[in-house]
Amino acid sequence: MRLINWSTYWDKLKQHALFSLFILMLLGVIMYVGMIKVVLPNTLDIKLHQIAKEDIQSPIEVTDRQATKDLREQAISEAPTSYTYNKDVALIQVEKTNDIFNVLQKIRTDNATSTGDSNDSKKGGALSLDDQIQSAEKKLNQASDNHLSKETISNLLTFSKHDFSRTRDITSSTLYETMSNKIKWSKLEKTQQKAIDSIPTTVVSQKMHDVLRELFNQYIVPNYEFDAKTTKLNKEDALNTVEPVVIRQGEIIVKKGDLVTNEVLHKLKVVGLMDDQFNVIPFVGLAILVFFLTALIAMEFHELKRKERSPPNAYLIYLCIFLMTMIIINLGDVIQLTHINNIGLVLPAAAGSLLITILLNKRLAMVSSIIFAVCSGFIYQSDSLSSIMFDYHIALYVLFSALAGALVLRGNYSRPRLIQTGLIIIGVNVLVVIGLLLIKNGSFNFINLGEQVGFSVISGLLATVLTTGLLPFFEAVFGILSTMKLIELSNPNHKLLRKILLEAPGTYHHSVMVANLAEKACEVIGANGLLARVAAYYHDIGKTKRPRFFIENQFNGVNPHSRISPQMSKRVILAHPYDGAETLKEHKLPREIIDIAEQHHGTTLLKYFYHKAREEGEEVSESEFRYPGPKAQTKEAAVVELADSVEAAVRSMSKPTSEKIVELVKSIFNDRLEDGQLDECHLTMKELHAVRHSIIETLSGIFHSRIEYPDEINDTKSTL
Repeated sequence: MRLINWSTYWDKLKQHALFSLFILMLLGVIMYVGMIKVVLPNTLDIKLHQIAKEDIQSPIEVTDRQATKDLREQAISEAPTSYTYNKDVALIQVEKTNDIFNVLQKIRTDNATSTGDSNDSKKGGALSLDDQIQSAEKKLNQASDNHLSKETISNLLTFSKHDFSRTRDITSSTLYETMSNKIKWSKLEKTQQKAIDSIPTTVVSQKMHDVLRELFNQYIVPNYEFDAKTTKLNKEDALNTVEPVVIRQGEIIVKKGDLVTNEVLHKLKVVGLMDDQFNVIPFVGLAILVFFLTALIAMEFHELKRKERSPPNAYLIYLCIFLMTMIIINLGDVIQLTHINNIGLVLPAAAGSLLITILLNKRLAMVSSIIFAVCSGFIYQSDSLSSIMFDYHIALYVLFSALAGALVLRGNYSRPRLIQTGLIIIGVNVLVVIGLLLIKNGSFNFINLGEQVGFSVISGLLATVLTTGLLPFFEAVFGILSTMKLIELSNPNHKLLRKILLEAPGTYHHSVMVANLAEKACEVIGANGLLARVAAYYHDIGKTKRPRFFIENQFNGVNPHSRISPQMSKRVILAHPYDGAETLKEHKLPREIIDIAEQHHGTTLLKYFYHKAREEGEEVSESEFRYPGPKAQTKEAAVVELADSVEAAVRSMSKPTSEKIVELVKSIFNDRLEDGQLDECHLTMKELHAVRHSIIETLSGIFHSRIEYPDEINDTKSTL
């Protein structure tokens, strides 16, 4: 039964696109859950006429529509009503009464004439009073809007000439005098009564008084009339002056110790603090924000894969660091419940950016610093009743602190360098705290300043300690080759290096020389020089299995290959990269160093023994005398291979000069290039030339020409 190789299956799974997508989704879920507090509904258990136990602020900015509507209705009701004073109304009304008196006067005159001719019975005589009233009504209706009663018409027709004339005069004068003033509808009855009361009762009869009353009630009308158009404009202007009632974000709705009134309850409902209904919109908004932040991470990983060879566990490593940082941020928010002022500044968010810089990539660490700052800004909002949905102070603090960790740490990631970076982070934290404090207050309290500075110092220390403590964990769990691990492996007291030194001292010296050449060359092209150096130390560890079969360890002049066949020599020489890889695996050295040890000869031809076998008449193929490979897969492996070949060749020269070294190096580089040994390592021609130039420069410094001192002539001294 065939056993499943779970390790191989897991390695393939990690390289699958769906696995990357799954990790990105997990990152999004972590961010969403971490920031979900900001969109959870903030409801209060508070009742009318209750005393507020704390200050309650509006968490949002919202328009109070009901209050705005009430204000607008009040403005409309209080808008001034416009009236227009018509001076001509008095003359018009007087003229109307004159028309009435003229009509009645004519009837009176015609009737008096008819009465004078009444002796002639054939002419018909005077009209009866009813006929006169009927005739007067008909003519008055034609002449004007007559509303006089029959009784008033009858009285006017039957008045004496003196009373008729006096009634006419009183009517005209009183109307004109009364209507010369402004008369509103609201004061019409009062004005009419005033006019009636002005009639001199001592000089008029009761009938005349009744007639005047009716005339005044009929023809005293408002001359100060309502102006609908102007009044409408007034109401519109009043409406436009009313600003919407806005409850501002951060506005204190009720202070601690104040009574909760109906107005307070209304405002709490408007801002949603009394609303138990689920609102999906904030959750959708948070999802959009999280999607954008996750997309940033995805783009950075795509760039990381495109530009350089990312670690196989890159997504898992990032997931663990991101989860750890989000937990730290949320723990920082929890400790704020202690109500210790500014306690959130102890947040060691820089630890996340430091770990990403060391284990993955500096640019990814910078982008992550921005994401950590955004998340902390939302997570660190003051409290559930706060107006602050985003705490920009803590966001800026985290941003600068994390960026300091990502930008300052570079080159050799040793522990002393990490401590130095931690001190710089502390300095940045302190400066940011002071800057934000001055911006916020314009002045500061030394006690508050000391408190914040102290917390920021603790934050930097915690970030450094946390990074130092977690690095071994990540290295062990994910098999990461960190700078610190490389420095530890470069220690000459390492048992494998001691093994090479004691069992194959020539190989040890050769490895040190190769390390010097490879490190400098890698640094020139931007590859990992430290990895090349350490890998060069161990690349020939396989020679310790049969050290005397390699020329650098043959000190007594005896060459074992002279006593064995080329085929046997071939097996011994070709085996040493793979013997070395097995030894390194047994001692659990990092995969990168094992790969370089296995690849440092690629599929090159063992020319010496190949030609020796042919000279002895053996029928051999070239493939039998080639290393099985694989070829160099990385730039570091290619540089170690070239440095190894060049160092061995130059060492074999009797009197190396600069010219000979240059020609030899060029020859070896061209041979490796033509043989296809550099086809799989992504090394460009420009980088290859830079590596060649670096190696030549280093070798020229090592094998420089020396001054030859002449033999001392002691003849003179001996004669003394």
